[in-house]
Amino acid sequence: MLAEDVRVLAAGRTLGIFTTLMPGGQPQTSAVWPHADERHILVGTNDSRQKYRNVARDPRVNILLLDPDNSRRYIEVRGRVVQVVRGEEALALARTTFTKWTGSPQVRQAEGERVLLRVRAEHIHRKE
Repeated sequence: MLAEDVRVLAAGRTLGIFTTLMPGGQPQTSAVWPHADERHILVGTNDSRQKYRNVARDPRVNILLLDPDNSRRYIEVRGRVVQVVRGEEALALARTTFTKWTGSPQVRQAEGERVLLRVRAEHIHRKE
C-alpha cells in the first residue's frame, strides 16, 4: 500500500521530477505529471522517450513530488518500475492527466506508443 500522503500529493496538480539512469550510469531527469493508485506512483510517457528506454534497461527510479501549496515541502520516492502498461489503460491515464493540467482530454501527439509506468516505492523521504 502506498502511503496516503504520497497518494494525495500525486493526485493533485503536483509537478514530479522523475530521474532514471542512462546506460553509462548518469542520471537523466524529466518533469512529469504524476498520478497514484493504491500501490504505485503512475507516470505516463511514450516508448520513444529516453526515460522509457532507461527504465526498460534499468528499472530503478527516483520521483520528487513538489507540494504546489508549500515550497518547503516535498516527498521523495525511490523505487522501481514494476510494470509497463500499454493500450487503453495508458491512453486513459494520458487523457486524465491532460484534463487535470490543461482542461482538455486531448492528448498531445508524440512519436511512439503511449505507455504507463507503475513505480513501486522502496524508500520514501519526506521534507515538511
